Amino acid sequence: MNEAASIWVVARVHAPDEGGVQTYVSQVARAYARSGRTVTVFAKSSAGPRRLCEDGITLIDVGPAAHLVVYARLAMAMLRAWLGGARPSAIHACTWRAAIPALLFPRSLLVTVHGREVGRPSRGAFRLMNAVLSRTTRILAVSDATRRLLLDRAPDLAGRCVTVWNGVVLPGEERCEPVNALLRVITVCRLVPRKNVPAALRAVAACRGESIALDYAVIGRGPDEEAIRAALEPTAGGLGSTVMTGYVDDAELAERHRTADIFLHPQIALEDGAEMEGFGISVADAMAHGIACIVGQDGGPGELVRDGVTGLVVDGRDPAAIRAALALLARDPAYRRRLAENGRRFARENFCWDRHCRLALEGLVAEVAHVDGHGQEQLAISLN
Repeated sequence: MNEAASIWVVARVHAPDEGGVQTYVSQVARAYARSGRTVTVFAKSSAGPRRLCEDGITLIDVGPAAHLVVYARLAMAMLRAWLGGARPSAIHACTWRAAIPALLFPRSLLVTVHGREVGRPSRGAFRLMNAVLSRTTRILAVSDATRRLLLDRAPDLAGRCVTVWNGVVLPGEERCEPVNALLRVITVCRLVPRKNVPAALRAVAACRGESIALDYAVIGRGPDEEAIRAALEPTAGGLGSTVMTGYVDDAELAERHRTADIFLHPQIALEDGAEMEGFGISVADAMAHGIACIVGQDGGPGELVRDGVTGLVVDGRDPAAIRAALALLARDPAYRRRLAENGRRFARENFCWDRHCRLALEGLVAEVAHVDGHGQEQLAISLN
């Protein structure tokens, strides 16, 4: 096998399970495959254990289990592939925890950090994270906000940590301006407290109180669903309807994007900044679809959107600011369309999975060739 043309992707999660990291794993693997590399993904999901091969990507899914068992299964699956001669040019771990079994193998190791998983660990978990990341070749932060969060805690990692924005899957056709009886506002996210969906519900209700007619859909599911439903009751009524759709498939999500006028995502950081939105793939998707976005200033989304140019950035803890931004876009369709078009153009120029993977591997192949040229093919069996 041509090692320079092969790469391992390692993750603790995978589709059909939902989440931002699952999306990241899938899109990174596809981007590497599009570049002509042979890709093997080692992961776990609720659908495993299984082995699938499609479009230049082999998925080795070790199946659900306790964390330590998953690590052991991933290490054994990788070891079997290694001993069978399938030795990659580099290994890309999609989180720092997924990098633990990858440390056994003498290859350039890339690790992606997304946000909260580097902000929350403390004590022993923090020491383990620092030890793992200190042994990587390159750390890929998905936003400057994520990079700052990591380096505030582990400044010695600055020399190996770079910011590389995530990509988006571009819609297949140009979007036409929707013609709706009422303005349609959507939020697409996993329902967790940092998404601040109750504040979005209150902002929609306040706008209706000012005689602004809005239909609002909250799309997604998650552990905060009960709290959001409780917040929904006092905000019901007025001009327009509010629905919680739960999970929707790709076709319905595409239709929601096609017909939406405003994307509302007033996220906040919690736990003194440790619990934050690292990038905001749903925000980037909405921008790419040409939807005017309102986002919170905390974390990655406040970095992706330039206030007043490609969308609006608000203090997610300020209900009046969220309401005012929503009312402004509702009452000024020309301004809304201008922000939407600027955001669409920015997303298409800057959010690219192929670019993400190209920058991730930049300069690494020569390093591997140097190691191989000196015959260093023995398997490392120690983390020290």
